[in-house]
Amino acid sequence: MTRFYSGIAILALVAACGDGSPFNTVEDGDDKTPGSAYLDEEGTFLTLNNIAYDPGSDTLTINNIPFDDPENAYKRIQTETFANGFNAYESDPAPGSNEIQYFAVFRRSDSGQSQVAAAGTTAYVQFGYGGAGAQRLGANPTLPTTGIYSYNGEYAAVRTTLDAGPGGSNLAEFVTGDVTMRVDYGDFDDTGTVGGTVGNRRLYDTTGTQIGTLDGFISMQDSTIDFETQTIVSATVTEFVGGTATRSGSWEGVFAGPNGEEIAGVLFVEGDDVREVGGFVTTQ
Repeated sequence: MTRFYSGIAILALVAACGDGSPFNTVEDGDDKTPGSAYLDEEGTFLTLNNIAYDPGSDTLTINNIPFDDPENAYKRIQTETFANGFNAYESDPAPGSNEIQYFAVFRRSDSGQSQVAAAGTTAYVQFGYGGAGAQRLGANPTLPTTGIYSYNGEYAAVRTTLDAGPGGSNLAEFVTGDVTMRVDYGDFDDTGTVGGTVGNRRLYDTTGTQIGTLDGFISMQDSTIDFETQTIVSATVTEFVGGTATRSGSWEGVFAGPNGEEIAGVLFVEGDDVREVGGFVTTQ
């Protein structure tokens, strides 16, 4: 039996022991608004499809991830030492329950016009459930029709490594990084062009303490703009280490701000027993 089906067998066993549906939802359920982007169409286990944040209680709510918390609530990791505006969160499994541990990163932009979150776990034989989401919080922007612009900002992710270390247990870590993007609103013809990179990646343990750095960078392949929804169409993303492509996945995003001054996006790369799921916020 392959490891993939072993993971499914474990999932089925946990679900059978529960006292209700494992797919708890936030009030609004699946976020179908045009001003949002999720990875839930990119992989069977990238199921996250809505996020919400309560600044009063500093609680992050993540929808459509099974066995995390009956209320889908994630608490802040107070020991986290990120320096880029993101914060780290975790689910809080109740003793003796069927809940499992998830880790997440979240940031609301400085303007309050957008927010992103990403989540992952080590509880399965394979990578398990997780995902990432980006939301536009303000009014729909009026995008330029011509011109070339630069965007710069911050990135954070949950990185899962399978069978890490001599004990054979999976490993969860946090990653932060810097994002550079460029947008040509006039070409290709009526679709525009958007691409970028994630570099200067720093690695943290699950307490949020920096433990090292990561070589290489992540390249977001040029994509196109959907001017009707002010979003960025899904495109390929590739991680390069030492000039060699090591992992791949996809990315997408949304424009925010009155004239599209912000881009909030999500991505994942997977391969070589590692999956990294993250989000970013950039400004013009």
